[in-house]
Amino acid sequence: MKRIQIFAVSTVALLSGVLAQGQAREGSFKFDNENMPAVVINIDQPVNVTSDALNQRLQQSGLKSKTRKGITTYNRVTLPEISADTLDIYTKVEKGAGNTSTVYMAVARGLNGFTNSPADSTITVNLKKYLESFVTDANAFSADVGINNQINDVTKDEKAYQRLLDDQGDLMKKQSDIQSRLLDIQRQLKIKEEELNKKKSDLEIARAKRNN
Repeated sequence: MKRIQIFAVSTVALLSGVLAQGQAREGSFKFDNENMPAVVINIDQPVNVTSDALNQRLQQSGLKSKTRKGITTYNRVTLPEISADTLDIYTKVEKGAGNTSTVYMAVARGLNGFTNSPADSTITVNLKKYLESFVTDANAFSADVGINNQINDVTKDEKAYQRLLDDQGDLMKKQSDIQSRLLDIQRQLKIKEEELNKKKSDLEIARAKRNN
């Protein structure tokens, strides 16, 4: 594979210890067996929430992507928050410690040569600002996911509650119909009993007359 020349950041040694969540720093990630210099940030959100939130933010900027081997690429795009130039943007989201995630973001000018011009430093700073501002997006996206889940739970329970109300109404109507039918049958039984007793009595009288 031809070497993709990255100009977004330079590789630096990280200080020991754990960096605070939401603080962007310089680092790298592997892509096609090459270490790509990148800006890295830890997000205090699950990896699926962070990944969806990042994709949503970039797509809202009109960028189209493709994903391969866990790397999402935005080819030949312009992102004003990073640079006015046309760039290739690479993002990767990995599971972090606990229920957190780590975001990597790198940019390149295709196969053009790597430079150390002042513009490169500006882009690195802009990448850090972009990812640090993304923390708010990730938290808001997580809150929206939580709210949507709660809405779905409420809607689900409301439907279950309404089904029970409907069943109760149907059963109560059936119960009323049954009670009404029972009363009607009871009245009919009384009438039939009286008619039957009268007919039996008439029959006995007729038999007695016949025997006499």
